[in-house]
Amino acid sequence: MSMTRRHFAAGLAAGAASLALPRTSIAQSGKPLRLVLSVPPGAAIDASARLLTERLRVSLDRPIVLDYKVGGAGLAAGEFIRNGEADGATLLYTPTGFYSFNPFLMANPPYDPDMELLPVCEGTIIPAAITVSTASGFTTLKDWVEAVRREPKMRFVGAPSASGVPAFVTHLLAKALGVDLQVVAYKGGGPLLTDLLGGQVPASSSVIADYLVQRRGGRLRILAQTLKGRTALAPDVPSFTELGYPQIVGKTRFGFFVKAGTPRALVDQYAKALTEALRAPETTKRLNELGLEVAGGTPEEFREALLEDRRQWMPIAKAAGIRLD
Repeated sequence: MSMTRRHFAAGLAAGAASLALPRTSIAQSGKPLRLVLSVPPGAAIDASARLLTERLRVSLDRPIVLDYKVGGAGLAAGEFIRNGEADGATLLYTPTGFYSFNPFLMANPPYDPDMELLPVCEGTIIPAAITVSTASGFTTLKDWVEAVRREPKMRFVGAPSASGVPAFVTHLLAKALGVDLQVVAYKGGGPLLTDLLGGQVPASSSVIADYLVQRRGGRLRILAQTLKGRTALAPDVPSFTELGYPQIVGKTRFGFFVKAGTPRALVDQYAKALTEALRAPETTKRLNELGLEVAGGTPEEFREALLEDRRQWMPIAKAAGIRLD
């Protein structure tokens, strides 16, 4: 059995064992639930958390307090959770790369997320997209592909970091095209967007939400996005799949976790409440406006999605030599 499968089985066993545990004091009405965010105030995920807490306060019948543990793209927040109590009093909402990717990007991760954290519910997702400035003259993915095959100077693609789905997508696309695309790593989507608009980098691979405002203003063209089908965030943008590249599929996930050992009944209660809150029509509409697609689902579905991300991107990252240490 592989390490991933062994950890998966251990996690399921831990979850099953916790079914027999009594409900802890946090389940009693009135005790606050701490919702830990790994992003700073003002980010789209922060706004989505505030939106969700409005419904969760009612469905869970308890106050909710937001707390921020920023650092390491979720690593610091995850460590805060695993060092706490397994009583369900603290719920983490974060990008999921620290869980799916760090085990193969780091030689010695500071902790083992498979064994020390429990996935609760997938919250929101964002596809990646290949985008160019309107001034580039490219109107379709085919135009851009022909240019990168013809002109080496067009083979630079900006990404908000050296690791993560947008960078992985670029390496996967290079393999599909048989062209040596070069990832230009930035420190975040903001600087990347500035250089894309200024013509300092010929194309960009980032989460599609980074581009929507400038696209509406006519300054950018989104050539393709990485869901299998169309995205609610920009339904007129084709997917790579429908353009003939079915292997170019991926998404950045954001989800909810608790410390391993948290009673399973409580984990299920949170997953149900979160899914109902996410899928309420008015909530879905607002989240789409923030640049986020809605997910939801069970702990098992979320865990399998995280492990599938690991299986998909690990060989791509290893072939490209991507490391975090």
